[in-house]
Amino acid sequence: MKKLMKVGCLGFIGIIAIMIIATVAFSGGETNDSASNNTSESENSNSAETKKAEEANAEKENSGQSPETEDDSTITGEEFEQISNGMTYDEVVSIIGGEGTVQSETGEEGSQFHTIIYSWEGADGWGSNAMLTFQDGQLQSKSQAGVGNDSESDVTITIDEFNQLENGMTTDEVFDIIGGEGEITSQTGEKGSQYYTVTYTYDGDSSIGANATLMFQGDELSSKSQFGLE
Repeated sequence: MKKLMKVGCLGFIGIIAIMIIATVAFSGGETNDSASNNTSESENSNSAETKKAEEANAEKENSGQSPETEDDSTITGEEFEQISNGMTYDEVVSIIGGEGTVQSETGEEGSQFHTIIYSWEGADGWGSNAMLTFQDGQLQSKSQAGVGNDSESDVTITIDEFNQLENGMTTDEVFDIIGGEGEITSQTGEKGSQYYTVTYTYDGDSSIGANATLMFQGDELSSKSQFGLE
């Protein structure tokens, strides 16, 4: 009798053990299935987001807009020429494609005398740069050195031509003597007004590094300077 009871107890314990193992196995299977489902959902979500980004860029290309690109804070000659006095800082940044570096700031922000000078490095490097001055939120003057552009002047100047130039001459009179327009290196004021000031730079005809700088105000030569002309 005792032997039968012992066998019965062992059998009962065995049944319980089998039930526990079955429960654990069933639970583990659910966990693995759940993890697998979560991974699949994550992959589908990432795939959907990538597809949306590709579709957005495709729509921009079809509508004539450019896809999103990295920020480019350098300036080219073509961009420099597109910039005109009276533009806001945001308008200038949209042309160049990046923020400038503050070189100086005077006056109280929000006042008509608030003046900020920003600089941008030239896209060609080698020390090229552009300086833009804003007053009361609008571009008042721009200047560049070595930025370069496709329309850069190849007109040169000699010392004889330089000596013929006299303050008070018009731009047309000066261009006739030299043979054409030089490279614009700075502009201030509104075109056509008596305060419009523009500076042209000419390379020397022979010596390397020789040049002349001519400043016009209100369409008349107001100053001239030269270095190394022959």
